Amino acid sequence: MSDEETIARLRVILGDIAPDLDVSTIDANADLRNDIGLDSMDFLNFVIAAHKRLRVDVPEADYGKVDSLAKFARYIAAAGAPG
Repeated sequence: MSDEETIARLRVILGDIAPDLDVSTIDANADLRNDIGLDSMDFLNFVIAAHKRLRVDVPEADYGKVDSLAKFARYIAAAGAPG
């Protein structure tokens, strides 16, 4: 799966977590907490939902590595997650 495809899937997941966001307009490199405004609970729910749907494990120590859609897509690719 390409990064673009992974980012598209992450956008769907993010839209389910934060339905008030227009996920189609979010820059893939925008920081999900600082730029987009996800609170810590929404961010945690996003990581958990991505884990369930994309079968990728993200330990809490790695949360800084998945703080944007682009970084999350690269993390998934590096982890070899099936997506």
